[in-house]
Amino acid sequence: MLDLAALALRNLARRNVRRTVLTILGIASATVVFCAVMVVPFAMDSVVAGADQSPRIAVTNRASVGRGLPAAYYGKVAALPGVVAVSRMVWFGGIYDDPKHVFPSMAIDADNPDVVWPEYALRRDLVDLFKRTRDGAVVGTATMKRFRWKIGDSVALKNAAIPLTLSFRIVGTINEGPDLTVFLFHRDYLDEALHRTGIVSMLWVRCRSVLEAPRIAAAVDEMFRNSSAETRSETEKIFLANMVSHFRPLANFVQAIGIGAMLAVALAVLNAAAMSLRERLNDIAIMKSLGFSAAEVMFGFVFESLVTAIGGAMLGTLIATALMEKARGFFPSLGPLLSFGLPTPVMVGGFAMAVMVGVLAGIAPALPTVRSRPQMILRKAV
Repeated sequence: MLDLAALALRNLARRNVRRTVLTILGIASATVVFCAVMVVPFAMDSVVAGADQSPRIAVTNRASVGRGLPAAYYGKVAALPGVVAVSRMVWFGGIYDDPKHVFPSMAIDADNPDVVWPEYALRRDLVDLFKRTRDGAVVGTATMKRFRWKIGDSVALKNAAIPLTLSFRIVGTINEGPDLTVFLFHRDYLDEALHRTGIVSMLWVRCRSVLEAPRIAAAVDEMFRNSSAETRSETEKIFLANMVSHFRPLANFVQAIGIGAMLAVALAVLNAAAMSLRERLNDIAIMKSLGFSAAEVMFGFVFESLVTAIGGAMLGTLIATALMEKARGFFPSLGPLLSFGLPTPVMVGGFAMAVMVGVLAGIAPALPTVRSRPQMILRKAV
């Protein structure tokens, strides 16, 4: 088998080099397309699955999220048995220097983000600094890299709807967690700038355990039933599932286009393999006349296809990784879905798909030929 592998490598080197390069590029293109169309649905499922064991609940206005809730609800919710911490959040939606430069920017209570969201791994000294710095902001690494910000930089965000421009000083970064695009700052700082207090977009409530979350959610809704601002309290998993469901039609549409593109690339690779086979019919006939079995001849073709497929898969994976890394934070409408680059399972799936396409493209046209008798193969070559 080693001799056959060496022969296959020599055949690969002496065959049409341009076609070999184009085949590798075709497989690489299929890999990039696969990774691009699979990363968003994979991220959707990962975000929801990651919240499966979260003990948080999201409390919003039952009538509409945009109507907000009274900030005074904070004390009543925090006093419920089983509640560990509560954070009042206001969606700001700031724009940085250009309408295209937008990302999730939220005002939160500055005293307990490390308790409410421990998965962000915020150090207590950073939380204390954040709390002391009135105009301080903590920013996800995806947004930091996108705009090449550094800790200590001054950043101005503009909200055209209010209108309002706020200046911030970056005091720390978020390196872990479900969303590396976020921009968090003081809720009190925003209230002072708006010259109003008393209304927040939502409450995030951290419960003592996952098992207690449904009970506390029901208790919150019951507490504010028939009030001027009734609440809708949901576990984080349900809340996020409802949010990402808005992107499902877009993800399905992109996947359909991507699958069509992958099929087109696969057909192109299959056509290139068939052309290469036709050019080597004489070689196949001679090998079979010399006593090589169909399995041995097929091994040579499969090995050639495997080498070509691995080359294209490696190239495509590298390109997809670079593109997904470049895309981190550049699509704010997708929130955290593109903030982590190319996930490893998607990368492995893209590589495996590329190898499968390449190997099948080598087997499919060669199998009927290598089973034929030498005289029949020579007749095809004429």
